[in-house]
Amino acid sequence: MSASTAPAAQARPEPMTASTRAGIVVQTYISDHVDALNRAIAAFERQAPGSAGTVRITIHRLRTVIRGYGHLFTETPPRSHELDHLLEALKHTEDLEKLRVHFSDRFDQLGLVAPEYPKWYGALDEEMHDSYRQTEGVASQTWVAVLLSQVRLFTEHARFSRDGDKPASSLMGVLSRAKTHLLDTYGKLSYATDLVLARDETRIAAREAHYLAEAAAPALGRAAEDVLVPVADLEHLLDQYRQAVIARNWLLRLPGADRADRLTASLADLEKEHLRQLGEEIDRAAAAMEERWR
Repeated sequence: MSASTAPAAQARPEPMTASTRAGIVVQTYISDHVDALNRAIAAFERQAPGSAGTVRITIHRLRTVIRGYGHLFTETPPRSHELDHLLEALKHTEDLEKLRVHFSDRFDQLGLVAPEYPKWYGALDEEMHDSYRQTEGVASQTWVAVLLSQVRLFTEHARFSRDGDKPASSLMGVLSRAKTHLLDTYGKLSYATDLVLARDETRIAAREAHYLAEAAAPALGRAAEDVLVPVADLEHLLDQYRQAVIARNWLLRLPGADRADRLTASLADLEKEHLRQLGEEIDRAAAAMEERWR
């Protein structure tokens, strides 16, 4: 297989188009997000609000695009199992932080002031800060810096395969497969035995299609936006659904006395109704997306 060496990703003499080499388009996206990841990790080390989620999402962007467009390159960075553990730790921290904000919003809806907040909310706040400190220890390990260095070297010295030398219009093949996978995954909801799990699998499929389309959008424009816009909207709803599931499960797993509290019971009922409404919104968004792609 012949291969060509990519120019430095930072050199962008002219706007990308459907005729730009596919490898250049993806290489540039990856390079931009390596820089974004460095900034996100620095913010996370300061325990900046939302930084755990930003680090996790940026890692997912890089991983999804490197895997999804790996055929454009003769070699890609190796998969890291340590990275899987870091993502799990970051997600736990992010979930706790989102729960804290989620319940604070619920208290505002109910007209509560801080002195009226239940005692378990304070415990949640402490657990979130503890999780930030513990996860920071994982993120500061040497292997993280090594992995970032490997990805940066890849972007700076990438070698394109024959597919990478093709015009960016060829990236539509990847987007078409991502669309099909998302629709197939959503279609399984109708006979799923575990609806929560099936919706979460749909969320992951929507996230992958989102990032793959996002990487191609600078060159493909409207063709990529036709994928990006509806899948991002669907992903957002599925993220909200996941958050409501986590919130309701949190309330139902509280100790008996806390769970029996009138306020906690009211919150659990709110989450149950919210899940029902979100389920309907998800179905409407998926139907509109499918209709758009026909």
